[in-house]
Amino acid sequence: MGGGETCTHLELAVIFVAFTVVTTLFSLVSLGAGAMGPAPAVDVYPVLAAGEPQLEVAGGVYGSSSVPGPSETSIDTLTFRVAHTGEEGAIDLSRATVTIMMDDYIEILALSKDPIPEPGMWAVVSPGEGMLIHPGQERIISLRLDRPIPAGEILTLQVRTEGRAPCSVTGPVSIPTAGAPASFSSGKD
Repeated sequence: MGGGETCTHLELAVIFVAFTVVTTLFSLVSLGAGAMGPAPAVDVYPVLAAGEPQLEVAGGVYGSSSVPGPSETSIDTLTFRVAHTGEEGAIDLSRATVTIMMDDYIEILALSKDPIPEPGMWAVVSPGEGMLIHPGQERIISLRLDRPIPAGEILTLQVRTEGRAPCSVTGPVSIPTAGAPASFSSGKD
């Protein structure tokens, strides 16, 4: 019976030595990591910042109603021109995201293959110029909301290209006058 207790004490001694070695190695590694600089905060998520916008709205944003006849209370179609302001290569507008926001309304529009977009879609309507926009060039974009919005409401329009901050314009949608499209101010965010 005496031999069984000896094995138990020997096993406990081996476990104690192994524990001491592991904790010593862990401490040395922790000290070495601390010498390289402070550890990042555990509760902070990494943030990927977007670069500066390479597009800007050139001129005004013009609105109208797709319903035939005079409409003084609602607008569902917007047309505006964007210009490439960066110095880098061409931007592929087919990879851009167009968003419309109001107080209780947000819509991310889908790209249309037709130059006259359906409700909830946008399209580049510059004839024959394609979806690439090079530095210094402009393209005309038309979009159609999935529902009419009241004239006079504050609206934010954003065009975001890959890896860039959005080109953004905010202003009140005005009521169209006879023979002229509605517009809103181009106060940039």
